[in-house]
Amino acid sequence: MTKNESTAKMDSILGSGSFCKGSIKVDGGLRIDGTVDGEVVVSGTLTVGREGVITGDVTVNQAVIGGRIQGTVRAEQQMELHSGSRVEGDIFTRSLIIEDGVFFEGNCKMSRGNESEG
Repeated sequence: MTKNESTAKMDSILGSGSFCKGSIKVDGGLRIDGTVDGEVVVSGTLTVGREGVITGDVTVNQAVIGGRIQGTVRAEQQMELHSGSRVEGDIFTRSLIIEDGVFFEGNCKMSRGNESEG
């Protein structure tokens, strides 16, 4: 399995109407359509659907956001903010894609991956 295949793989899903309080750690990919109140750590791709809500810090390899996040997001490779999404917090990533219609309030620091975040 190549690195791209492993980061795009969806291993876990928190469905619509679900609520999780506390930390979630996933080795692989995670899709959130419910609500998480706590830290989210994903070694692969985090996908937050339009109804998905995260209140807490997020650390991932790659993120595709359609819902809401309130907290600091660290995406090692790339972060995509789709139209209608809302992010309130700082973003640290190598690559950021923002569609029209996104609400983003915070700071963004981009690096080539070998620079320290500070």
